[in-house]
Amino acid sequence: MKQDQPTLQEWRALYEAAVEFRKIEPWRWMEDSDIFGVQDPRSGEIGYCCVMGALGEVFAMAVYLGTKGLNGYRLIQKGTVKPGNPDSLFIQNCLMASFEDREFIEKEDRAIMKALGLKFRGSNEWPLFRSYRPGYFPWFLDRDEVLFLTVALQQALDVCVRYKADRKTLKPPRRNHYLVRVQETVWRDEWKEPVPAESEPIESKPVDELRVQRIRKRVMPVQAVWEIDFFHTPIPVAEGGRPFFPYAMMICDHDSGFVYDVYLSSPGKYIAEFPAVFLSSIEKNGIIPLEILIRKKEAADLLTPYAVALDIKISSAKRLNTIDKARRSMTKFLGRT
Repeated sequence: MKQDQPTLQEWRALYEAAVEFRKIEPWRWMEDSDIFGVQDPRSGEIGYCCVMGALGEVFAMAVYLGTKGLNGYRLIQKGTVKPGNPDSLFIQNCLMASFEDREFIEKEDRAIMKALGLKFRGSNEWPLFRSYRPGYFPWFLDRDEVLFLTVALQQALDVCVRYKADRKTLKPPRRNHYLVRVQETVWRDEWKEPVPAESEPIESKPVDELRVQRIRKRVMPVQAVWEIDFFHTPIPVAEGGRPFFPYAMMICDHDSGFVYDVYLSSPGKYIAEFPAVFLSSIEKNGIIPLEILIRKKEAADLLTPYAVALDIKISSAKRLNTIDKARRSMTKFLGRT
């Protein structure tokens, strides 16, 4: 068995923890805003637990991984990113234990249950475990995820039972602090403030000065405004291993709606590829726009050095109507293929 694959004993512990958690039905008294943490004894990372099921639609517990995972949850809960926003699918960084109908259980899950001799019957009774990572398709757990989710469910049961008896259990002593279960010799409560999320600076390659000079000699600036956006496409791609949602760069004319370019990249490669696509679009269309409109900081950070080199103004925009219209059309087309 591969090192990153759970043993049957580890799977059994996870299923047992899930079954015990399902028995107490904590969604009967907990809301998805009742957040608490469990610290992974192995990695030290804190998973922020959210119990779902108060509305009677989804019965589950999500464990949002670290401050970045918690921040993604907050964006959705506060309505900053609406559930209907396509990008809401790509900010979740969590482990999920849900309780489903049989039809949602895949053959890989059934194989594990069969090997363990487990049988389930009824609506919302079948445990299902998945890993959610930004940019990736929900996927089966690896060994580290199985071990952490097992611990999280066990400690969540403790917290949920105590919260039922005393609603002050999760009342923080200070703003922005969460009750976190921490293991030293034994498990105990500790109030912790999430550590600041570390931003990952975009380290792009140096600007190709020779290419920029060739463009400036051959292409003249015109009175044009471009919209540029980065986003995940909704159709996953499998190239061996975990399927991913390709990351797209789209370039449109702000006034005419003409789509100059759509380029798809795989995870980790877009930083090197997107600036080259930007320059290629200028070259093949024979246009240096006077201004580009961008709404994502990530896109601005990556393209600013090239825009500056070509004397293109970069403006921040909350809405990119032309991009959004083209994106809806692309999504509709992909959904039919």
